Amino acid sequence: MAHMSEHRKRNTFTSYVSTPQSSYMTAPGADEWCFTSDMRDVLILSKPRLLAKELIAASAPAYMYPSITPIDDADTPKEAIFGLLSVTNFKLSFVPLPRQSLTLPQESYQEHLYLQRNDVTLNNIDYVYQIGEGGRTIALTGGSKRKKLDNQQKVMSGRIAALHIVCKNFRFLKFSFQQSYGDKDYGKLIASALARFVYASRHDLSFGFCYREPYYSTLEKSSVTMYRSKNDWARELIRCGATEWQVVSAENVPQLQNKLQSTKYTLPPHFVIPKCCSVERFLDLSRAFCDSRAAFWVYGYGNASLVRLAELKAAVQQDTKLENVTLELVRKCDERKLINLLQLTECLPSIQDVQRAYLKFRRLCTPESPQQFLLQESKFLTLLEKSSWLFYVSLCLRYACEAAESLRAGKTCVLQETNGRDLCCVISSLTQIILDPLFRTIDGFQSLVQKEWIALEHPFKTRLGHVRASTDSAEEDESPVFLLYLDCVWQLLQQYPDEFEYSETYLTSLWDSCFLPIFDTFQFDTEAERERAVTQMDLVQRPVWDWSEQFSEKDKVFFTNPFYQRRPQEHNVRRSIAIPAGAVMLPGLAQITQPKQQQTQQRYTINPQLFVPQSTIPKDRYLSPQHKMAHLAIWEQCYYRWMPILEIKHGGYPPVDLYHRFLLSNIAKLQRSIELQEFEDLPDIYYEITGDERTTDAGCTKRNSIEMIDGVERRRKSLPTTNGINPGSILPEISSFFPFSINVGQSQQLFDILNDSKEYLLEGSIMDKLSIT
Repeated sequence: MAHMSEHRKRNTFTSYVSTPQSSYMTAPGADEWCFTSDMRDVLILSKPRLLAKELIAASAPAYMYPSITPIDDADTPKEAIFGLLSVTNFKLSFVPLPRQSLTLPQESYQEHLYLQRNDVTLNNIDYVYQIGEGGRTIALTGGSKRKKLDNQQKVMSGRIAALHIVCKNFRFLKFSFQQSYGDKDYGKLIASALARFVYASRHDLSFGFCYREPYYSTLEKSSVTMYRSKNDWARELIRCGATEWQVVSAENVPQLQNKLQSTKYTLPPHFVIPKCCSVERFLDLSRAFCDSRAAFWVYGYGNASLVRLAELKAAVQQDTKLENVTLELVRKCDERKLINLLQLTECLPSIQDVQRAYLKFRRLCTPESPQQFLLQESKFLTLLEKSSWLFYVSLCLRYACEAAESLRAGKTCVLQETNGRDLCCVISSLTQIILDPLFRTIDGFQSLVQKEWIALEHPFKTRLGHVRASTDSAEEDESPVFLLYLDCVWQLLQQYPDEFEYSETYLTSLWDSCFLPIFDTFQFDTEAERERAVTQMDLVQRPVWDWSEQFSEKDKVFFTNPFYQRRPQEHNVRRSIAIPAGAVMLPGLAQITQPKQQQTQQRYTINPQLFVPQSTIPKDRYLSPQHKMAHLAIWEQCYYRWMPILEIKHGGYPPVDLYHRFLLSNIAKLQRSIELQEFEDLPDIYYEITGDERTTDAGCTKRNSIEMIDGVERRRKSLPTTNGINPGSILPEISSFFPFSINVGQSQQLFDILNDSKEYLLEGSIMDKLSIT
């Protein structure tokens, strides 16, 4: 299926006609170019790769500079790369001349099936700065003639010498047009195209709405719960043993269907409320809360529940009666115990605070010149503290730990926030990761994001700035709340490296995927918007969790953490939440299946009054993370990967990760040899050399040893070896930002290691096969 997926995507790319006159006639100003020999190379050879329905809006020859360009006396430094810069309705693409590509470092190891190395999607572009003429120094570093291109589509007057582009994922691009051929103002050509396409005023102008290629899902074999049906929520209720709560679904409640069409309601299609409250009463109560978000159940731990709640609307804030009634309904579900009310609005930053911290922190990670870099480096810790980014990460971890402790103590925790859709998502998700090992697996984590962020409608379109209308202050509502959450998860991963199935590469790739409009997962504010896009605009839904759509199998290997060890009790945790097809729904719960030995015979509808489902969540697998700033670190792979000057050559965490994969690869070979009873081709292993030896052409000694295996004499092969050799020296030389950095040390050995361990790592852990605890 993965092979078919790759073949299908290769067929969706279109190519250009070979002659320059016809290749770019659709680009404004293309017919006015001076066709020198270099220009013909640009037009003919530097072709951007296009998807189906992707069109070029403008193209121009340009120089691309490194993000931190050394200043010297040369007009064109040796670091500059000449090629073709194109703006399409999907991306900004720079393709270097083929002859220059031969002199460039090798490609990044992570190969994307939709984007090339120098491509960025329009959704990823945050700021575009226009640099007017005024000398090379101004063109490269900015200056008095620098002007921001905003959503008013105002292109500066005069000739544009360079463009500086700041991306939402901390990438910084610099293009210069001063050395372009002819009198055409290519800078203005590109800037005008960016102004039209980057700041979309309507959501349906996004490329995802016109890219209607068929989607063939490969998620059938996974256990990702999408939470788009009543059954999905019922399964989670059963898994958590939450018997006092019920699932409300618009498709089964006519009065809710009618009220969801009203602008007064922004309720999701499915949610969980107290069983002691009727649907009609809950809807009446919800009108008093922001975004109609009254008490929503999201998780249960023992007899305690985790609940999300919005604040009262401004018009009724003086009368807290309705809020008290809602909290009392929650208490009834918890045997009228005292509940822990965490008012997140008072103890956590606002979305505007998060946005300001993000912008300050991003400026710290995207210096425009060596001078600015050195200035920031001299007072880096002070600037980092002033940004408040890590401080907000610390606060989120702190209150997630408090919520987790409350649930462990048997006390229901209610998370209250202004609209219940922003930092509620962060704290609630972190709390569940801390308590539940299921959400530390890849499928479990993806199910958690679907539940907390997608199904309960975090406003991704607004917060990530996918649409920036020119008539309102939409930019004030932007805030990378999801990135704050991913950073918190990364901190947990650093403290508990063997508890998480997913790796930091997975988290980094997930953040990048937020800006791919081809996938609908992070493109909408509500499920109602998504449904309208599908039914009225023929949007083809592609969940981002189908990673085969973006990456090859060798790249997906790095999504799995080789240090992760699944505990024996976790092997059946995913199957335990399954409800068989055709099951009949009961009020608030789903049909309970018979014991395993009776499942193949028949299914029964069990009276919930006679059956109390028990929670399957292990109570001894919780985490106790450190949340103080002294214990936190900077997520270097995500934030620094576009700054080669900070990369540690042959150092950092990735070489340790690769060496661990190398060991697991050898263990995998040994395991297969034992299972198949074939010992002629055992893996290369370092061991005490005994027996015969011979000298290789390289001057190394290679020896074979004889040993008894199961009573049979076997000859073991060994690696070429020298006295005192370090096993790690045979591994490929990779650097600290791998697999996102430029990898100059690729070798066949790297591919062998990945291929040998792929089948085990993609399943979660080789330890499953070896039964090692």
